[in-house]
Amino acid sequence: MNLLTLIFLIFTSNVFTATKENQNNTINIKLTPLGAIKAGNASSIPEWKNGEQELNSEKLFIIDKNNYKNYLENLTEGQIAMLENYGDSFNMPVYASQRTAIAPQWVYDNTQHNSNNARLNSDKSGFENAKAGIPFPQPKSALEIYFNHVARWRGLQLKNTASDAVVYKNGNYTLTTRESIIRYDGYIENSSSKYFISVLAKTIAPATKSGSGVLVLEPLDQLNDKRASWLWDKGRRRVIRAPQIAYDNPVQSSGSLRTVDDTDMISGSPDRFDWEIVGKKEIFVPYNNERLDDKDLKYGEILHAKHINPEYTRYELHRVWVIRATLKPEWRHIYSKREFYIDEDSWQVLIADQYDKKGELWRVSMSYPKFYKEIPGIFHVINVFHDLTNQQYHVMGLQNELESKNEFNGKIVKDSMFTPNGFKMYMK
Repeated sequence: MNLLTLIFLIFTSNVFTATKENQNNTINIKLTPLGAIKAGNASSIPEWKNGEQELNSEKLFIIDKNNYKNYLENLTEGQIAMLENYGDSFNMPVYASQRTAIAPQWVYDNTQHNSNNARLNSDKSGFENAKAGIPFPQPKSALEIYFNHVARWRGLQLKNTASDAVVYKNGNYTLTTRESIIRYDGYIENSSSKYFISVLAKTIAPATKSGSGVLVLEPLDQLNDKRASWLWDKGRRRVIRAPQIAYDNPVQSSGSLRTVDDTDMISGSPDRFDWEIVGKKEIFVPYNNERLDDKDLKYGEILHAKHINPEYTRYELHRVWVIRATLKPEWRHIYSKREFYIDEDSWQVLIADQYDKKGELWRVSMSYPKFYKEIPGIFHVINVFHDLTNQQYHVMGLQNELESKNEFNGKIVKDSMFTPNGFKMYMK
């Protein structure tokens, strides 16, 4: 065991238990503007600082099938399963931790307002009295943490062209490429939209799918205000209303490896599950994954059998909130239990472990973020959804072989474009 490994073992065994008492007792704990603990730990997690950072590219060590038991306190059940099931090829390169999640000052100011004013609505299916920022910087429940993820800062708008991949057990893969506009309405000042997120997307490859498109309008409260969506019928060149899809409906373009509510790691109405805070832990999570965004990489270098190529990944030790969702007896869903690991600095879900109806670990999702100065803040490079049963996986967001890059906060698309008529113009 080398010295760096020994240092990590000594200083990363801390597990923070989230109780009502210590959630409310923050007088002696200095927090960041978005609600994280500002201080680092004894050695391996630094103090949070507001501003862009230069990344340290020195690899500290690699967690693999031979040494992972030395780090069990700092791994998720999903990571352990990946190391045990795919041990001959899967590993986790660990780098020095850098807390690069930031936001503009006005988001900090709004978050401060929310800390004293925001509250869950009566159905606990949304929140109210909040400005554009993190609604619950000092959360007292798992649902407040969930809605912090839903409402996290990721800019005002994203335009991009990206490819999604379905990777089969033998390493072969198929790609679907789309142009998208995602407007984060909850952060747009003076927007007349009643929705929280608005999405326009059209498929440009492969040829068999090219010309199809979708308009999706996401409300914050998806229990009382349903998602609205329309499809472009390329044969008849007309807009048609899409059937209501939600919860565990499979996403066909993912090879049915992702449910509708797996999107963005977790989304949609939380009403079918009972939610609880497990605690706050120090976990090796994907973070600052600059190499996965390298335009010199080909998809074949990234997309390997069973999982992405670990050579291009980066894991760091960060404090995360751990919340658990257990299916209510009166509801059905393909997942009986779900556990989410949420970055304390950004409120982004970084890892999700999903359990089948028998209570066995089934799917493991990982989000690989990096810092984008245009936001400014962190945003995923790719999201990866692994199925441990059929040993296939789905990747969202690949751009390495495309000329375009993510365009954040450009000219904001007008409300009128996120209507059936606007959608028709977008598709033509």
